[in-house]
Amino acid sequence: MNNNIRVRFAPSPTGHLHIGGLRTALFNYLFAKKNSGKLILRIDDTDIARSKQEYEDSIISDIKWFDIKYDEFYRQSERKDIYEKYLKILEEKDYVYECFCTEEELLRSKELSISLKKPYIYNGRCLHLSGAEKENLRKKLADAGLVPSIRLNMLKLGCEQVEFDDMVHGKVVFNVKLLGDFVLKTSDNRFTYNFASIVDDIDLDITHIIRGEDHISNTPRQILLCKALGIGSPMFAHISLLYGKDGKLMSKRDFNANLEHYKKEGYLPQAVLNYLAITGNTFIVNDECFSDEIFTSFDEMAHYFDIKRTKSSGAIFSEEKLKFVNEKWLQQLNTDDLIYAIKEKFILTEYINLSDINSINISDSINSADTGIENNDTDLENNEADLKIKNNNTNIRNRSIEIFDVINYAEKEYGKERLRCIIDFLKNEYKTVKEIILELDNVFLYKGKYSYLDEEIAELLFENLRGTVGNNPEISDFNEVLIKNTIQKISKENKKNIKDIYENLRMALTGKTNGPSILKIAVLLGKERVLSKLMI
Repeated sequence: MNNNIRVRFAPSPTGHLHIGGLRTALFNYLFAKKNSGKLILRIDDTDIARSKQEYEDSIISDIKWFDIKYDEFYRQSERKDIYEKYLKILEEKDYVYECFCTEEELLRSKELSISLKKPYIYNGRCLHLSGAEKENLRKKLADAGLVPSIRLNMLKLGCEQVEFDDMVHGKVVFNVKLLGDFVLKTSDNRFTYNFASIVDDIDLDITHIIRGEDHISNTPRQILLCKALGIGSPMFAHISLLYGKDGKLMSKRDFNANLEHYKKEGYLPQAVLNYLAITGNTFIVNDECFSDEIFTSFDEMAHYFDIKRTKSSGAIFSEEKLKFVNEKWLQQLNTDDLIYAIKEKFILTEYINLSDINSINISDSINSADTGIENNDTDLENNEADLKIKNNNTNIRNRSIEIFDVINYAEKEYGKERLRCIIDFLKNEYKTVKEIILELDNVFLYKGKYSYLDEEIAELLFENLRGTVGNNPEISDFNEVLIKNTIQKISKENKKNIKDIYENLRMALTGKTNGPSILKIAVLLGKERVLSKLMI
C-alpha cells in the first residue's frame, strides 16, 4: 500500500470509551503504522442532546493513556459548514427532497410495520407532494419551530443493490429496497450520523474505514451517498465485536468493559493492547501462524498486523488471558521503563491496604483517606488470617495511597539502585502493577511488625543474623547464602525444623505464609530492616 493511507477513529462522546472501542482504535492505529499512514481522531458529536464534554475529555485521555498516537484531530460540531456544502451539491443534482412527516406520523408507520411483521421502510410519500401541499406543511412545521427534514432520493440513484468487498467479511451485498429514503438532515437542523460521517471521510481523504461490525448496516447508505456525490468510497473493514466467556456480547455496562478497571487493576497499556491485537486475530511471524503472540513493541505488533487475518466471528474476551499477557510484558519490560510507566501511568490509581499509618510517613503531600476501622470489622477479620498484623498499640487503619507516592517514598528509602533491584525482583514474581505495588508497600515500606508463628525462632533468627555480619545493611556479605547457612545452623544447634524457621522468617518480614523467595526478600530489605522486623 502507498503512504497516503488515512484511517480514522470516530468515537461518540455520549459515554466513556470502553474496551471494544479501544480495540477499534488500536486496529486503526496498527493499520496506519504498518502502512506509514496517518490516524485521524474525530469526535462524532452530532448527537447534541447526549454528547458531553466530560466524555470527550475522557476519551482523549484514555487514548493517550494507552499510547495510541493520532496525527490529526477534528470535532464534527465544528464542521457544519462542510456538511452544508455537500448537502448543497446533492440538492443541485436533485438527489434529495424535503420531508414534512412529523415524528408522530413516522412512529405510527413504524408501529404498523411491526404489527404486520414487516421491516419498516419509509414510503416516500413526501416525494410526490404538490407545491401548495409543501407550503402548507412547511408553515405547520415552522409554527412548531421546525423545518422539513432532508431525505436521499433512492429512486433517483437507480440502484437495486449495494455490493462491496469488506477486508474482513469478503463480499457483502445489500438490497437497496430495504434501505428506504433515509434522512440526511433532521427537522431540528441536525445532520444525521450517516451523512456527517461519510462527508467527513470524503473531506478528510479517509482511505480505509475500520470499525466494529455493528456498523456494517450503515455501509450501504454511505456508499450510496458517495455515489450520489460522484466520489469513490473508502475501503471498509468491519471487525468482530468482543464477547464474554458466557458467549454474550460485552456491553458498556459490564465492569470489565470499563477502561478504568484495567488501570486500577494495574495492567500495562502495552499488555492490554497486545491482548486486544491477538484477540480474534491471527499473526504470521516467521511463516508461522500465532493467535497468542507476545510482542515486544508497537512497531513489532504493527509489522505483523494484517487486517485481513482478523476473524469475522465474535472474539472471546478473557481477563485471565489478559493477565497472562500482562505477566509476560512485566517480565520483558526494562525495569527503568517499568518504574517510569508506574509513575506516569498509575499516578491516579488508588488501592486500599491495611497499614500502620503512624509507622510510615510517605510524604507531607500524600493525600491519604484515613478512616477508622469501626465500620470495617468484616474486612479486618477477612484479612487477619493472611496478614496476622501485630498491633503493638499502633493505630491500624484503612488508607488509600497513590502509587506514585509509594514509588517516590521507596526511592527515598532505598535509593534508585536498590529500588531498581526490588522492582526487578517483583516484576518477575507478580502479574500486575497493582500486585507489585502492594508487595512493595506491605513488605518493603511497612515499618510496623507482623506477628511470628514462634517467638523463640524469631529471637534465634534475630540473634544469629545480628551476630553474623556488621550493622551496615548494604554490605555484600548479607546475601542469600549467608542467610541460608544461618538458618541451617539454627536448625542444627537448636533442633528446629528448617521449614518452621523459613515460615517464621517469612511471616516476620511479609505477614504472609507464602510468596516469592524469602531469601531474596531479606537481602533486598537489607540487614537493618530484617533485624528490626525480627526484634521481639
